[in-house]
Amino acid sequence: MPNIKLFANLRKVAGTKEASITGVSAGGVVSELVKRYPALAEHLLVDGQIRPHVIITINGHPTDDVNAPVTEQDQIAIFPPITGG
Repeated sequence: MPNIKLFANLRKVAGTKEASITGVSAGGVVSELVKRYPALAEHLLVDGQIRPHVIITINGHPTDDVNAPVTEQDQIAIFPPITGG
C-alpha cells in the first residue's frame, strides 16, 4: 500500500501523520483517505473534487493529475492550502 504523509492541520484532523491506503491513482488514494478519516473531507474536497491549492506529491514530485498512478512503494504527501500574508 502506498504510504501517505499528512501535513499541517491535516495531521490534527486525522489524528495521525501517516497512513497506508490502497489506491491505484492519486485521486483514489484521497477518496480512500476520506473514507477512513471522514473529517478530512471538508479540508480536502469541495463538491466531491480535490480542493484547489491542495498539494499532492508522489515521491516528492507535485501532481495535479487525479489519475496519476500510484504503486505500493510510493510515498504520497498531502499538504493543505497554505495561507499567509
